[in-house]
Amino acid sequence: MGFPPPLLLDRPIPARILLGLVVPSAFGFVCGVALDKSKPLYIVLIVIAAIGGVLGGFEMYGSGQGALRGLVGGTLFGLFVLLGHQVVSGDATVKLPHPAILLLIFTIVPGVALSAWGGRLRFEYEEREQVPIDLTRIGVGELIGFAGAAVLFFSLFLMWFSTSCSSPGHPRGCNPNSTLHGRVGDFTAWQTFSKLDILLALACTAPFILAWIVVRGHDLTWRPGEVTMIVGMTAAVLIVLNGVILGKPGPDPVDISLGIGWYVGLLGALGILTGGLLRQAVGARARKPPGVI
Repeated sequence: MGFPPPLLLDRPIPARILLGLVVPSAFGFVCGVALDKSKPLYIVLIVIAAIGGVLGGFEMYGSGQGALRGLVGGTLFGLFVLLGHQVVSGDATVKLPHPAILLLIFTIVPGVALSAWGGRLRFEYEEREQVPIDLTRIGVGELIGFAGAAVLFFSLFLMWFSTSCSSPGHPRGCNPNSTLHGRVGDFTAWQTFSKLDILLALACTAPFILAWIVVRGHDLTWRPGEVTMIVGMTAAVLIVLNGVILGKPGPDPVDISLGIGWYVGLLGALGILTGGLLRQAVGARARKPPGVI
């Protein structure tokens, strides 16, 4: 298979049904099962679904066709997420809207937007002069950004906070009033936060989006790396806020200490920031002053 992939409407009818209807339904069902089993897995699958929405739109010609595919795919995806959730009949690890059918708003609207974007990218790709992908454009900044993203994502599974008592038995010398979410022990970022963990996971995608822009040589109205730098800076600030400046998590934190995951996550966020900063510096050197030929 070459690049770009064939347009969906140019494929055989069985392939259209498989890619346009079966895939979003099956993946939605898998996400629904993961919703009740593992919050980290569910978040990762949702990110993959978002990427799939853009790629699905890229198989359509123009934003209009892409939006239509996103409408169908987002609807099927959301319905089968709820179906998988009902089949497992467990407690959702991520808070669902009430009533649960409102989840479709959060699958249809992004689905339409992402697929429309993918269709627009395909239209621009077909209409403009083709620019080959040049992996030699990947520099030190992108590699540091990749490493920072990997470190940040890995940190979400490490211990971010711990209470004074390591077990419910309140061993001698610990503070029994030290609890987090009503429990004692060690807590990962997934177990601690309800929204920050999702935002940090999404921040990990920034260096890879930057790399795609770099290898394709896209013309931007801003210097490449600027948005990635802001994303890394924002992630670092949020981590510092939720651990130092605003204190430890919880309504009344008592004797809660920072774990290794908090420091590793901060290091990863700073890595993303550094990667964007270095790419920005390269772009600044490449630009010539006005009037210089």
